[in-house]
Amino acid sequence: MVGITGVGSGIDIDSIVKALVNSERAPKELQLNRLEKTTTSRISALGSLRSVVGELSSVLQSLNKASAFQKQTVSSSSSSVLTATASGDVPVGKFSLQVQQLASGSKVALSSVTGGSAATFNSGSLTVSVGTSSFDVDINDSNNSLLGVRDAINTAGASTGVSASIVTDASGSRLILSSSKTGEGNDIQIAASQDGVTQGANALNALTFSAGNSTAQLPLVAGGAAATFKAGTLNIDSGAVNLAVAIGADDSLDTIRQKINTDGAAQGISATIETVDGGSRLVIQSSNGEDLSVTATTDDLSTGDNSLTTLASTVDSDSKSIDTAKSAMFTVDGLSVVKLSNTVDDVIEGITINLVSAQSADDIAANKTIDITVAQDKGTVRGNLQKFVDTYNKLVQTTNELTTVVPVGEGKAPVTGPLLGDTSIRNLLSGMRKELVQLGDSLGVQSLAELGITTQKDGKLSIDSAKLDSALVGKYDKVSEFLSGEGGLMGRLEAVVKPYLGTDGVFQQRENGLQTTISSIDKQREALTLRIEKVQARLYAQYNAMDSLVGRLKQTSESLANQLASLPGFVKKDN
Repeated sequence: MVGITGVGSGIDIDSIVKALVNSERAPKELQLNRLEKTTTSRISALGSLRSVVGELSSVLQSLNKASAFQKQTVSSSSSSVLTATASGDVPVGKFSLQVQQLASGSKVALSSVTGGSAATFNSGSLTVSVGTSSFDVDINDSNNSLLGVRDAINTAGASTGVSASIVTDASGSRLILSSSKTGEGNDIQIAASQDGVTQGANALNALTFSAGNSTAQLPLVAGGAAATFKAGTLNIDSGAVNLAVAIGADDSLDTIRQKINTDGAAQGISATIETVDGGSRLVIQSSNGEDLSVTATTDDLSTGDNSLTTLASTVDSDSKSIDTAKSAMFTVDGLSVVKLSNTVDDVIEGITINLVSAQSADDIAANKTIDITVAQDKGTVRGNLQKFVDTYNKLVQTTNELTTVVPVGEGKAPVTGPLLGDTSIRNLLSGMRKELVQLGDSLGVQSLAELGITTQKDGKLSIDSAKLDSALVGKYDKVSEFLSGEGGLMGRLEAVVKPYLGTDGVFQQRENGLQTTISSIDKQREALTLRIEKVQARLYAQYNAMDSLVGRLKQTSESLANQLASLPGFVKKDN
């Protein structure tokens, strides 16, 4: 609206101009809206089509490999004993195995101490070895408790698979060390070295351990190495060794140590004196096995500060192996194999064997075997072909929906798909159908029909499962030749599809053109708006000029009428 209009003539100029402007705008605006809707629909349809073609292209690329049609299944006749997987192309065959022993890691119990997790040790360092690897643990006043030692071992041994825990039994509390490193020769060993800086209630040397050796801490006594004992016999039993050490009245702790070392030298028994907070004690070492006990008989009527029975060790307090590190032992087709691990990938080429449990002695004696069978994986090949058929049918279904013509009733225009008559769709499907019916070069399989895959009336593919299974049984090796590789069906189909995809493909070029049309529509709308504004301004100018003229004429008429009315003899007639 331009100011107040129609004053002079009384005509509704605004309504007239509005009607004329709308009649001028409507045809072009309707045309642009229709073009925009059609173009936007085509862009959306091309996006849907490109997505489906891209999916088909991915399937074709994955199937254009000989490996996609030459897979094997690897199975075990008893998964509770062993499992197997293929790590590469493995010839079809069968292997018979017997599993006599699993590989295992070392687990040891160290000497027990009293005082629970708060029990303390002299400061120093521990060296924990597992096979050829080792790590050091520093023990000082901040971590010289049993709990502190456990945590220090867990921290230092995390990267080597060694862990420690505390177990409390009738003899006291002790460290249990476990190693995840399997195989014979990978037993846990611990060496201790005291530095004399911090004193604890227990000697750090009590935590030493070596496979086949044992250590026992005897109870603490007051008076140090000079403490005396009543007469009697100290009995040390370790493995097959029974050492009886005669103790005289008033023998000191140091004298008893010397007698043990003298009498036990030839039998692998030795003793040292450790002084800790609370007193001194004998520490007995034996190389005769991991069972070590010390008992005593005493003549309490003899002289001496202490009864000899105070030196008896607590029952089952010595260090010992719980599990010895062992190697896996098994046979493959009668050939003996020994491996450090239960996961073996270097015995049967291309197959990884995972040993789960050992067979019973009865099964071994009865020569019962566990079979690993390598067979052609027809199920995977069948699945690959089904994937191809499904994605191809999805493309056919999508193109049908995008190019369909649906009648909606007599006298009404049919509803058409957004890509009706699109030459790119026609060329794509035509190229693919040409390759589907082309005979291959392989003498074994020359067409999809030989694999039970045929084209239906609606253009989609279907699979005859029975015929496909028969082909896979009789011509398994030829399927890959027909479908993959240079000149194979999947490669030829991929060559048809490839030009439609990518940043410079047919679909992108089509979309770029449609986007140009959308931009053109926007520009045309801007031009239409400017033109309509000019038309509206022109119409207002014309009608306002007319209104002004009519107003002036009306004023002139009224002026003349008034002048005539004032003339002599003019009689004004009443209405």
